[in-house]
Amino acid sequence: MINSAAATLPAHVLADSLAAWKLAFDRHRPEDMVGLFTHDALFQGLSPTLRTGRSEIFGYYHALPPGITASFQIIQARQLAQHLVCGFARVQFVYLDGRTLPVQLSLVLRRDGQAWCIAQYHASVLPEGKQTGAVTLAEVMNPFADGKD
Repeated sequence: MINSAAATLPAHVLADSLAAWKLAFDRHRPEDMVGLFTHDALFQGLSPTLRTGRSEIFGYYHALPPGITASFQIIQARQLAQHLVCGFARVQFVYLDGRTLPVQLSLVLRRDGQAWCIAQYHASVLPEGKQTGAVTLAEVMNPFADGKD
């Protein structure tokens, strides 16, 4: 979803890329997700590990439990150069048990031929606020935790 009535080319690039990302994420298809990234992509998901390239990104998404879904909203988008777009998006992850995790993304996309690919991806958890059933940062760092002590 684009957060503007007057959507620009950069906003459309971000929205189209995140729509494909969402589809692969919701279906838990890491092999499809990595095709959305450049071969040399810089990636920081919600774990403290910095990753580079498609094989490391595959490992990150493959380790997530199936059943998590995502929705997104484009916040801002800018064209940095003819073949570079950057922007911010808000993502809401929803777990099978109804818990939610609000996240903000910072992205840089690079055009390779006809395709726009994610060259840089950084995710950060938004403050929990007053959401019920929100996932905690500790659970993000260990997505396999069941929340029991």
